[in-house]
Amino acid sequence: MQSLQAFNRRDPGRERPETDGSTLARGLGVFSLGLGITELTAPELLAKAIGLEPSSRTSFIMRAFGLREVLAGLGVVLQPRRSLPLWARLVGDAIDLAALGWAAKTQRTRIERLAAAAVAVAGAAALDAVAARRVKRAQRTVIDPVIFSVTINRPPAEVYAFWRKLANLPLVMDYLESVTELGGDPKRSHWIAVLPIGGTVAWDAEITLDRPGEKIAWRTIEAGKFSHQGEVTFARTPGRNMTELRVKLELSLLDQAPSIMLAKLLTTPQIKGDLRRLKQVLETGEIMRSDASIHKGPHPAQPPAEAPPPLPATGVRPVTTTSHRDDAQPTTGIAANNLAGSPSSTTTVTAKGRVP
Repeated sequence: MQSLQAFNRRDPGRERPETDGSTLARGLGVFSLGLGITELTAPELLAKAIGLEPSSRTSFIMRAFGLREVLAGLGVVLQPRRSLPLWARLVGDAIDLAALGWAAKTQRTRIERLAAAAVAVAGAAALDAVAARRVKRAQRTVIDPVIFSVTINRPPAEVYAFWRKLANLPLVMDYLESVTELGGDPKRSHWIAVLPIGGTVAWDAEITLDRPGEKIAWRTIEAGKFSHQGEVTFARTPGRNMTELRVKLELSLLDQAPSIMLAKLLTTPQIKGDLRRLKQVLETGEIMRSDASIHKGPHPAQPPAEAPPPLPATGVRPVTTTSHRDDAQPTTGIAANNLAGSPSSTTTVTAKGRVP
């Protein structure tokens, strides 16, 4: 929690609670609840107060408006950082103004009170619009574009140095085939990734911000069917020389505007895996893989007659495991889920991508 608070203090883009519109929204929600309850419980009294002649028809309309106000108020109070309930209140204000205008045409009204009520409704509508715009603006910055964060037991300078050497990234991002510099420019690079359905996709990117040990920001150079932008932040955890690494990403498809939600929907599982592998590489020098991740789909409990060959790009170092049976001998390579028929055998893992 302390590390998260420290990061928030370092992030100037975050909206403060007093400026994100939520406080004003809560106030409007409470006002809406109070007004709605009054309209439901004392419609005749409120009708007189705003210059209307009490009648059964007026009472029915007032109670209907009161129910709407209560529902709108509940929506705003329960979700003060969402703009939709506030826009709904604004629509209700427009309906109220239209109703007051219609009532002014009748002879059984007091125009001066009706005009005062219309001014009050217009003022409430202006506040609703201000709050909705503030909340909407805050949503674009406060809806945290962080896909994932991880704490790594290494100092920020070391984690930054590993990430900044872009050729290291295919070691921890298994979908990347290669990352190379463009024309010897360390800020421009060419990326090739393997698609899950087969084939590859390539793009060029440039580093737009580079603060050693603190932050790296990037974006794709040419917008096309696939483009993205984001940043990686390296924050020192309070009291310990460890790094809290956070990834922010915006993704766009088909020349549309960059979308945080699209990035979360399409890339969250992948980035979680990338950061988990990065943590393993920097802390242990290897990436651990379970038996289930080595064998795709259902597979027999017994190991194959021959272990699969090591990956030439990263190198696979076998890890030794031992059965729980007293008479068993240590085995290496990719061991079975059930060694020599024993149900208590240990499933092994393999290590990928050892960093010198």
